[in-house]
Amino acid sequence: MKNGLISWLVKNHIKHERDIDKVLGALAFVVRQDGVVKVQGANSVFEKMLGWTNYLWSQGMDIVHLMPPEAQKRFCAVLDAASQKVFVEFTENIMFRTLMGTVITCRIHVCCVSVSPAEASYVMRVSYNKQEQIKEALFTEALRQSRVNCWYWDMSQGSVIFFNTDIPEEPHAGVPFMNEECVSFENFPQGMVDVLKFVGDSRTAFMDFVKKLLTRGQSEDLSLEMALETDDGRQVWVSFTGQIVRDEKHTPEYVMGTWKNITDQKADEKHKNCLMGTLRKESVYDITVNLDKNYFVADSSLEKWMEETRVFSPYYDQAIRELVNERVVKEDRQKLLDFFNLDTLRELPDDENFSIEYQRRYNGKTNWFKVTINTFCLDEFSDKWMYALVYDIDASKQRELVLERMAATDALTGLYNRAHSLELMEQYIKEHADMPTAVMYMDLDNFKNVNDTLGHAAGDSLLICVANAMRSYFGNDAVLGRIGGDEFIMMYLNADKSYVGQMMSDFVNYVGDKCRAECPDVGVTVSLGYVLHPDFGDDVAMLADLADKALYEAKHHGKNTAVEYNSRMR
Repeated sequence: MKNGLISWLVKNHIKHERDIDKVLGALAFVVRQDGVVKVQGANSVFEKMLGWTNYLWSQGMDIVHLMPPEAQKRFCAVLDAASQKVFVEFTENIMFRTLMGTVITCRIHVCCVSVSPAEASYVMRVSYNKQEQIKEALFTEALRQSRVNCWYWDMSQGSVIFFNTDIPEEPHAGVPFMNEECVSFENFPQGMVDVLKFVGDSRTAFMDFVKKLLTRGQSEDLSLEMALETDDGRQVWVSFTGQIVRDEKHTPEYVMGTWKNITDQKADEKHKNCLMGTLRKESVYDITVNLDKNYFVADSSLEKWMEETRVFSPYYDQAIRELVNERVVKEDRQKLLDFFNLDTLRELPDDENFSIEYQRRYNGKTNWFKVTINTFCLDEFSDKWMYALVYDIDASKQRELVLERMAATDALTGLYNRAHSLELMEQYIKEHADMPTAVMYMDLDNFKNVNDTLGHAAGDSLLICVANAMRSYFGNDAVLGRIGGDEFIMMYLNADKSYVGQMMSDFVNYVGDKCRAECPDVGVTVSLGYVLHPDFGDDVAMLADLADKALYEAKHHGKNTAVEYNSRMR
């Protein structure tokens, strides 16, 4: 081989001897002996292609490890044919299994170099065209496993084929590629243009789309939306994507891509443009629901909680529930689910806005959001739709809550003011008419001495101390308010008669201890009067007045005590 072909290649065309494999391609040495076929030699390109790098081929590898069962039979048939004519090449498409288990289809070239009754040897060259594999997968398994409509333009044949995996229940007259599983147009694109009825400038846009495809690089996608008219006068919108594939000489070979019917989305967009104006620009995301066909279309900026842009019945309720359960705080979930109930939405009047505010977990914290819905029908579309906009209102809501708290609470102690306390008490009694409660009035004994001897700052500090003691003792089981000065109003919820008297006495002692600890030099205690509901009616203002009468009795019977109202008090 010193003066042979390999030496000539190395000397004249290949800088490094290890690059020879790149010139020769994937090569393997195959031996069949006693019916067993093994690969007993392979170069680096063959190894890399199938993933069997650094394998000790001299030990041989049975083809059962390299090929699926059906491919093994086919391969043996090629070997049989090659054995009949030594040094004659035979070709076939054979499936190989890579080390990772992936099955790829390759083109093999087999040549028998020696044959005897007991053994035959072959040289096999293998080529693998990844582009062809992608194309093959696109129109076979991928079509069966997905709902994607595909199209394929074979430039060598001059025809285009549309593969439809989403055939409509109602045919679109005059749009054949949308109603058949597989439709071919000859003389593409002109042949297709002659058949379809384009609306407006869609015909020109489609021709420009095809021309642009031919000028694009191999990895670049191009998209187009165009309008077609059916024989019965309906308008259909279609979205196309396309990608050109070129051969080794950069010559356009074929175009492949996807297409889908986007008529419903276009109807949604038209309504958004007409009715919503700039509102959409301010929203976090939007959802459009077809109330008759039970599916919704989500804006691309929606949380990535679903992979499809259209979710169909019966998955609407499930999808809404998953979204709400994942993002919305527990206490607001049901009201939002009721808000998006399909039966409720169908009954709403058209073109009126309805809103609801809720809290959700967002970026690791709880934020306020608002969703506004509007139901509508368009003349050219008989279906009823609901359009929802979702806004982030956290900043404005927090300001609103601050103002509400300022209007409802006492600035010094943070307790509710008298008006808001009475409002909450009234609301509770309405919602729990049969639940026993206690309405209380309380003030501090000898509080004037604190201001006179220690100053108003000490008095304020004592009032804060009392408020904290009230919170600590009752927790969330009471409405706690400050009337003004050293007077307080409270309602204890679920006040059982068997223990409420002892509880009130213990409370007086508890607050008194806190006061003496805060101002040890002044003998401050508290007096308290309370009245039980529903024993004396449901009128909160009247109950508060009766508790005040009981407080008067406590003040005039030694102070530092709790007195229950009874009918003998005037």
